[in-house]
Amino acid sequence: MNTLLVHENADSRLDKFNGPILDHEKLRQGTHIAVLTAVASVFLVLAVKAVYLVF
Repeated sequence: MNTLLVHENADSRLDKFNGPILDHEKLRQGTHIAVLTAVASVFLVLAVKAVYLVF
């Protein structure tokens, strides 16, 4: 007869998944990536405008 193992901490993992991001390091990394993406997109737009002005 086969038995299924039930994890006791499954509920706590689901609560963490459905809740807000409580890990400040991950939140900081996500914010850092978002800021870098915004800066890079502005830089890319300015670079394309500069190329159009030159030609």
